[in-house]
Amino acid sequence: MLSFAQDYEQCRTAFLRETEYKNVEGLRDDLYYACILFGTGTPEYRAVGNAVLENANWHACPYSGLPAVQLLTEHGDMLSAGAREKLLSFLRQGQAGWCAELKKSKWNSFALLAAVSVLGYGAVSGENNGAPLASSALTALGRRTREQSLPDEFLSPFYTALQLAALAELQTLPLEEECRKAAAYLERFTWSGVLRHCQPGLLELTGVYSRGYTSELCGHFQAVLACVRRLLDSEAWFTFQDTLWDSRYAGTIVPHGSLDGMRMYALYFSSFAYRCAPEDLSAWRRGRLPRRFAEHAQTDGSWDVSCKKDVGEDVQCDYSPGKVTLVTEQEEGLVLSWLDREFENGMACPALRVLYQKSGDTKAFFTKLVRDESRYIGELNDYPNLGLRLGAANFPDDGRKTVREEAGGLLLTYRPRGFCRGAAAMKLDLIFTEHFSRVDGVWVNGQRLGQFDGKEHYALGPVTVHDGNWAFTFAPRGSGGYWRFTERNHFLNAEWVQSSDDFDSLVWELAFRKERLAHPSGGVEKRRLSR
Repeated sequence: MLSFAQDYEQCRTAFLRETEYKNVEGLRDDLYYACILFGTGTPEYRAVGNAVLENANWHACPYSGLPAVQLLTEHGDMLSAGAREKLLSFLRQGQAGWCAELKKSKWNSFALLAAVSVLGYGAVSGENNGAPLASSALTALGRRTREQSLPDEFLSPFYTALQLAALAELQTLPLEEECRKAAAYLERFTWSGVLRHCQPGLLELTGVYSRGYTSELCGHFQAVLACVRRLLDSEAWFTFQDTLWDSRYAGTIVPHGSLDGMRMYALYFSSFAYRCAPEDLSAWRRGRLPRRFAEHAQTDGSWDVSCKKDVGEDVQCDYSPGKVTLVTEQEEGLVLSWLDREFENGMACPALRVLYQKSGDTKAFFTKLVRDESRYIGELNDYPNLGLRLGAANFPDDGRKTVREEAGGLLLTYRPRGFCRGAAAMKLDLIFTEHFSRVDGVWVNGQRLGQFDGKEHYALGPVTVHDGNWAFTFAPRGSGGYWRFTERNHFLNAEWVQSSDDFDSLVWELAFRKERLAHPSGGVEKRRLSR
């Protein structure tokens, strides 16, 4: 396996030589890019980095404090006077907002980014007014590890990368000993959860995520794997060169933002010196399968339309705060995970998710309840009654759901959210990714289907999907509605459609089980890379 240092150097060289930088996500992208430029140590890229900073559109941004601190502390001797002043001014003006974030006592990326922004500014400016608050917040999070096994914002690929990077950067700052120990402990704790969900052969963290956008649900490379690559070095089962810098792979996946942006994030998030507990690394190396484990996190109360509302304490939440349990079953080539309840309002969190291997590629299956039967993953999503349009990267779950175990499998129960009232029909969408290959076969009521154009309606009954080594079977509980099957945007959608005439009585109950096939399915139909 190529060492991380060699992999990083070769991919960074290719990125800077071949990529025309375009800012997509605002200020944070400019600062990430500048960190990569300064990291080369060359006069040419030093000049480009300073120009990027001097010409950036500076504005309040919760994500940008981390790279601003990194630039001042790690590359300060390469900064122009103008770039340095802009970084200091940005951090100075953001202190009140970051301190307000720390007072919320949340365990998410925003809290850890606020801590590094406050403590980092104190380190470079000598103004330490917010340091006691940040130190206290980190210590308080450490105490919460006695009651939960994951952060509140758990396993989400981009947000977990932010958490790990912030905690690693904190340990490079001249902090008081108690504060440094708290940051180190929280990083080890976070890595413990990440490593439990690293399964060699699968190119994404396993599990259901607290928040998962379309690209993150598909089983494709994400920013947190850049952290994993740095931590594991040559023990990693993948490299940058055989993923994001491989033309076949990179041309097939759903990018998080853009492919160039994903490459930049990979270089940025792998630039930190990460540390996990030796015993967790040893447990990962042993990695005996099959295994099953349950983990716990906490969720805030929330509402159907908005996760957060500025309301009085007497206003009742649609979803109460409390414990969330994530159950994961791992076996060779497949991982099944599910949650017992919503995280916050659950719109960015599926009920269950499967990652599995097929012909060396990572594929995924997950579920969504969808308002309006004409909506599909990978397309713009309009909510006229809310005055909202979401981009193709965000395909919310419009259902309230629970998952419970029963003999031989799981039972999913979905009901529509209140704001879906008025839709003519809704559907429970069973979504299989087909970016690398189509599924091998679909049967409904014992009949094998030959096409998936969505034109045919089939009576409710058992549906079985074969793909690679696996059979996935779904049995509706109830008689309302019909099945249809649609291939669109490189996804297979198995859709249980119901009319919304009696909205208050709408429910979808679906039994699910999976099994390994004694004789794997037939040949693999590869997607054309040009598509």
